[in-house]
Amino acid sequence: MKLTKNIKLLSDPQANYKANKNIKLNNETYFLSFAHSDISGHNVCPMANKLIAKENNPKKSNCSSVCVGYNGNAQTFPNVMKSRIKKTKMFFEDRQNFMNALVKEIHMAIDRSNKKGFEASFRLNSYSDINWEKIKINKFGNNSIFELFPNTQFYDYSKLENRNTPSNYSLTYSHFGNWNATKRAIKKGLNVAMVFNKKDKLPNKYKGLSVVNGDENDLRTPKNDGKGVIVGLLAKMSKQAIETELKKDQSFIVNA
Repeated sequence: MKLTKNIKLLSDPQANYKANKNIKLNNETYFLSFAHSDISGHNVCPMANKLIAKENNPKKSNCSSVCVGYNGNAQTFPNVMKSRIKKTKMFFEDRQNFMNALVKEIHMAIDRSNKKGFEASFRLNSYSDINWEKIKINKFGNNSIFELFPNTQFYDYSKLENRNTPSNYSLTYSHFGNWNATKRAIKKGLNVAMVFNKKDKLPNKYKGLSVVNGDENDLRTPKNDGKGVIVGLLAKMSKQAIETELKKDQSFIVNA
C-alpha cells in the first residue's frame, strides 16, 4: 500500500488518554498506534499469539484477546481502527516512505511542543512491539529514528527482554507470565511492568523490588520511574475475566 498524502501518523497528546496524563509532567507525548496483533494482515506483536490466525503457542502471550487496542475510541469510532489498519499496512508495505513521513511529523511535533514550553516525547509502539532500533531510513543517511533525534526521548513497553536500544529509547519490559524471561529482564536492569490483581492499591514492594504506580502517568523513563523497579498497573478487567486469566499456566496478572 502506497503512502497517501495528508495521512496523520502521530496522535495529539491532548487527544490520547494516556498521553494526556504526561502533560502534568511538562511533557507532551505523541503516540503511534498500529492495529494490534495480526488484524491488519501483518503481525506487529511477535510475542503475542496472533488473534486472527487463532494462534495458541504456549510460549507466547494471549494478550491480543484482551488488548486495550480493542477498547476506547476504536470501539466507539470504527474509523479509528480503520486508520490504524491503514497505517500498519503502509508501514509494512511502503516502509521507506512511511519512515520519511514519520521523521517529518516528529520534527514538527518537537517544534510545536517546544514553542509551548513542553518537552516532546514519543511512544511508537502503542499496541505493537516493533524493533524500531533496527529500522534504517535511507533518505536520512541510513540512520535510525533515534540517531536522527538523539536529544529526544522515546519510550515503549516491550515483551522482548533481549533488545539493545540506544540511550534515548527507554524500554519497560512487560511481564506476560513467562517468569524466566521476566527474571532475565530484571537481571538486565530493565524496569518491569506488571498487572496486579488489586482493586485500588498497589503493593509497595514485589519480589524485593520497589513498585511505582504506572497508572498515574504513562512516561516510562528512568528519569520518571527510577531504575530497577516494578511498574505496577491495576487490572482493568471484569472480575470474571481476571479469574479466567489467573487460572492459566502463564497468567500476565500477578497476585500480591
